Amino acid sequence: MQILVISDSHGYADAVRLVINRYAGLVKTVVHLGDNAQDMLQFQHQYPAINFVAVAGNCDPHNAAPKEIILNLGARRILLMHGHSHNVKMGYDRLMYYAQEKEVDACLFGHSHVPAVFSHGSIFFMNPGSIGEPRGASTAGYGVMSISVGTISGSIHDL
Repeated sequence: MQILVISDSHGYADAVRLVINRYAGLVKTVVHLGDNAQDMLQFQHQYPAINFVAVAGNCDPHNAAPKEIILNLGARRILLMHGHSHNVKMGYDRLMYYAQEKEVDACLFGHSHVPAVFSHGSIFFMNPGSIGEPRGASTAGYGVMSISVGTISGSIHDL
């Protein structure tokens, strides 16, 4: 099973649409990790076979989306959050401890606009970076997380 992971689109809905079109026949779930999730949600009626899931970010003060979600996919528990409440721009320690407390298999987060893929213990972590406003040496991109019987893995892709 593959999941398309988008974050920090900040109004770049055309980029979001491009990526959803690219993966429409390949994924059953698309997640947006905050900061303009409406850039993704506006397309959900065009793809009734895809489950669209969004959390609110720090730039979504009036968004009705929850600040975090634990998504149950089969036997796997995936924590979705923006990351600002765990200060991910200053490191991942708080985030890693929080994911352990939540007893999840994976944690998907955004906020920094810089992609990251790593594991800590048995927990897989992914920040897809920003599909709209990349920072540092990164380029606009997104992530794809793969769940198989024994593993969770993921990769970052340039737009």
